[in-house]
Amino acid sequence: MKKIEFKKIDDGFRTVHPNDPKFILLSLFIGKYRFPKNIQQIIDLLESVIDNNKTWEEAVEPYADDTLDIGYGSGELDVQENTAYFFSKNDDESFDMPLQELIDIMKEWKSFMS
Repeated sequence: MKKIEFKKIDDGFRTVHPNDPKFILLSLFIGKYRFPKNIQQIIDLLESVIDNNKTWEEAVEPYADDTLDIGYGSGELDVQENTAYFFSKNDDESFDMPLQELIDIMKEWKSFMS
């Protein structure tokens, strides 16, 4: 089962929907990046970590934190050892996934938004 799906709404507006409420943070994280250039920046950031060119801390240093904020404080993304951790204040919405899977989803999102 796919964690999320991309949808086109009237007038060409595009959005991300979780297929299970557990993945709301994933949809908020992905949907935060609306333009191909911004999406590519996040892909590059994640790939720099998976390729061992940077540590997670080095990659997110420009954001002034060790995690990336999701949904105006709804949660945060942390990466350790090629695993992406989505932390929520609501434990039911916290989960982890392989970092490569997140990169692949971001690439799909970029293609969908182009």
